[in-house]
Amino acid sequence: MDSFKEIYSAYKHRVYFFVAKYVSDEEDIEELVQDIFMHVWKYRSKTDSPSQTEAIIFKSAKQEVSNFYRKRKMIFVPLENSQNVDEEETSDIEKKITQEDQLQKIEDLLEQVPERSRDFFIKNKIQNLSLFTIAQENDISKTAVEKHVNKVLKFLKANLSLFF
Repeated sequence: MDSFKEIYSAYKHRVYFFVAKYVSDEEDIEELVQDIFMHVWKYRSKTDSPSQTEAIIFKSAKQEVSNFYRKRKMIFVPLENSQNVDEEETSDIEKKITQEDQLQKIEDLLEQVPERSRDFFIKNKIQNLSLFTIAQENDISKTAVEKHVNKVLKFLKANLSLFF
């Protein structure tokens, strides 16, 4: 159980953001993320290394998103296509890897921010909830939510400049 908690903690944000690239509804995203980690739980005994675990997680994520679209009779077009990789596609893959590295750095930095501020930041900037809505949900002022979000933005800007 502890190993699953470690896996969940290490990948929850990456999986969330991966699914959010393809699905816009928050409830659908959360349901898909839960399904992905349920799949990982079933197959955890078949993984020997972190790279195998990551492969299972993201293969499951692609399958779950694809199933989501199929159930709704929509067309799912993955961001990368593994067939006929030419120079331009190789460049695109390198850009994607760089973006994933940057995303991981941001996720690591977000883990260092107080949980409440992080939650407000994610709701406002990722889930596109208004400051007013977040304030109402948490029974605090809009200004207080804005201060939390701005504090996280300042922290990210200050610390991301070290990486880029």
